[in-house]
Amino acid sequence: MQAVRNSRFGPAGDVLEYGEVPLPHPPGKGEVLVRQRATSVNPIDCRRRGGYGRALLRLRGIGGFPQILGCDVSGEITAVGPGVSELQLGDAVFGAKSPSVRGTYAQYCLVKAAEVIRKPPELSFAEAAALPYAFLSAWAALTDAGFRAESAAGRRVFLQGGSGGTGVVTLQVCKALGAHVAVTAGPQGVDLCRRLGADEVFDYRTEDFSRHLDQFDFAICLADQSEEAKMISILGPGPGTGYATIVHPLMSLVDTKGLLRGGSEAARTFLRNRRAQKRHHRAYAWSLFRPDRAALELLAELTEKGTVQAVIDRTYPLSATAEAHEYSESGRAKGKIVIEID
Repeated sequence: MQAVRNSRFGPAGDVLEYGEVPLPHPPGKGEVLVRQRATSVNPIDCRRRGGYGRALLRLRGIGGFPQILGCDVSGEITAVGPGVSELQLGDAVFGAKSPSVRGTYAQYCLVKAAEVIRKPPELSFAEAAALPYAFLSAWAALTDAGFRAESAAGRRVFLQGGSGGTGVVTLQVCKALGAHVAVTAGPQGVDLCRRLGADEVFDYRTEDFSRHLDQFDFAICLADQSEEAKMISILGPGPGTGYATIVHPLMSLVDTKGLLRGGSEAARTFLRNRRAQKRHHRAYAWSLFRPDRAALELLAELTEKGTVQAVIDRTYPLSATAEAHEYSESGRAKGKIVIEID
C-alpha cells in the first residue's frame, strides 16, 4: 500500500516520505481493517513529527521508527477481526485512532472497532475525516471541566482558539447543545466563528476577552496556555464550573527534563493549580485525547441533523502530506486540513 512515514524527527519536507509499505497484518480480536479514503492533519501530528512526546510515547511502546502518523479514520471496512459484531465488511466508518506507530496516513489502517462508528451518509469521507480527533480532544477537556451534554443548555462556555480545526467543531457542538459560547479568533477567523453561531467573538490580536467576560461556567484552552490566568479569571465561583486545557506542559517537561524530573515538575505544577481552583470549588484539568464512543455517536447525530458541519480549509493528496504539515504549521488554516487518499 501507499503511505507516508518518517524514520526520524525533523521538518516535514525533510522527514516525511511517501511510498510503498507493507499492508497491516489481518485484524486481531476487536479490530477492523479500514481502507482509508481520507484523514486529516492535527497539530499533534506535526508536533510528534518534530519529536514532541517522544519520551512518554516510547514508554507506551509507540515511539519507535519508522512511524506512520495520523489519527483520523474515514473509509470502508475491508476485514473484521474476531469478536466484532457491531460492524460489518463494507461499512463506511469514521472515528479516531489513538496515537501509534501505524497511524492513518496510509491506504489501509488497523483500528479498534470501539474507536469507529458508521459514517453518517450526509458526510463525505473528507468531511468525516475533519471531525473526530479534534472533537474528541476538546470533548475530553470539556467533560473534565464538568460540562455535560444533558445539562449544557444555558451554560456559558469560553473556547480559546475558536477558528482552528478543534475550535470550529467544538463551537458548533456546544451551540447545538444549547450553550452560550464565546471564543477568540485571529482576524481572518472572526467572521467564520460568527457564521458558525458563536455568541461572542474576540480578535485575540486587538481585544482582551477577560475585560468583557465574567461569570462563565467553563473555560477551555485549545491554543495557548500562557493565557490560563485570564481564562480562569472569567469563571464564576462555585460547583459546576471549571477550566481545562489540551495544551499543557507534561510531555514537553518529560521530553526536556526526563521522566523523573520532568514528571515531578509537571505533577507539582498541576497539583498547585488544582488546589488553587479547588478553593473556589472549580474543576481544573490537563486533558488529552481519549476514545469516547458515546461522544462520537453524539457527533454523528448532530451532523445528521445538520447542526454540526465539517469546516475544511484545504485538501491535499496523500503524496503531498509534507506540504499539508507545512501549511498547518504556518498557522493560517481556518478549519481542518484534510488529506484525501486514492
